[in-house]
Amino acid sequence: MHTAVRQAVSLAFIFLTFVTAAAAAPAAAFDDATLARQSYEKIILPGYARFDEAAHALAEKTAALCASPSVDSLAAARGAARTAIIVWGRIEPVRFGPITQKQRLDRLLFFPDAHGFTAKQTARLLAKQDEADIDPAKLAGASVAVQGFGALDVALFGHGSDELATTDAKAAFRCRYVNALALDIAEIARATLAQWQGDYGRLWLHPGDENKTYLSDKETTQALYRAYVTQIEVLRLQRLATLDSNAKKTATALLPNSKLALPFVLAGIEGERDIIGDDGFSAPDLSTTDKEADAVALLGSVVTDLGFALRAGEAAAAMSSDPLNDPAARERLTPLLLSLKNAEDIGRAALGQLTGQTLGFNSLDGD
Repeated sequence: MHTAVRQAVSLAFIFLTFVTAAAAAPAAAFDDATLARQSYEKIILPGYARFDEAAHALAEKTAALCASPSVDSLAAARGAARTAIIVWGRIEPVRFGPITQKQRLDRLLFFPDAHGFTAKQTARLLAKQDEADIDPAKLAGASVAVQGFGALDVALFGHGSDELATTDAKAAFRCRYVNALALDIAEIARATLAQWQGDYGRLWLHPGDENKTYLSDKETTQALYRAYVTQIEVLRLQRLATLDSNAKKTATALLPNSKLALPFVLAGIEGERDIIGDDGFSAPDLSTTDKEADAVALLGSVVTDLGFALRAGEAAAAMSSDPLNDPAARERLTPLLLSLKNAEDIGRAALGQLTGQTLGFNSLDGD
């Protein structure tokens, strides 16, 4: 055989071997490591940084209110509280990691509160007028019912709170309590962000045998998957429990004095879209197989459902300043609940197909 022919045969054999091997090679799996990094850089860190900024602004505005009580300074403090609550709602779906330490989640918002402990204990604290009760160091270890946004809703927005604009002695104590609450919230925000920026961030980005929190990249993916599903159930079954005709009669309203329940819920829905959107599970560089592409397409329908929920909530909010207690506005919220249920069911299935993982039964859900 001529040399040229032998070379041609050899090249053909090499090419055929390469093509056969390429065809036989398994498709790349879902990119868990990239999801962890992208969610860290584009969702988790920015979200907690915004919360840290809003919480510290709240502390500053409440301190200014106490120093110079007035209608304007009260309005500024309430505006800062609204911003902080809504910013917290956006990142609340990331309910794992440092935020679960030292009862931070419950200290930020003790809810559900079936027996109305927040209103009762906060009113008792305000009536007692004991400076020791509002010392920031003591407050951080007190009952969660007198901490966080629930207590702030009572003290800054509830009955008698307009007196915060005056120099009345009881109002001055109340203002110091409001400021202590804001300082506690700000410290939670600061510490949580610092841990994500530091040691916990390193655990998240570098799973492995030496990492006792995340042994593999798949475990960070499961943390996000579980966070998405859990938050949908929290929104449906806890935050919006008063909309459910089958809910227990003891269910209490969320943030009733500030009327921020619905804006807070809508912020949480936005946070859910962040997790499954282009900065999260649907990022185009994470999936390679046809099965994964099908799952991402399903997630697109979930994003649509969450959009329907947001629009229903916005329509209800446009009808009333207190849509959860306005009969006509409440009717507009029925599609919100249906869309959230669809987003949970389809989202759970799509995320399972996309990641090759499954979640067990969640105790929040009874269906």
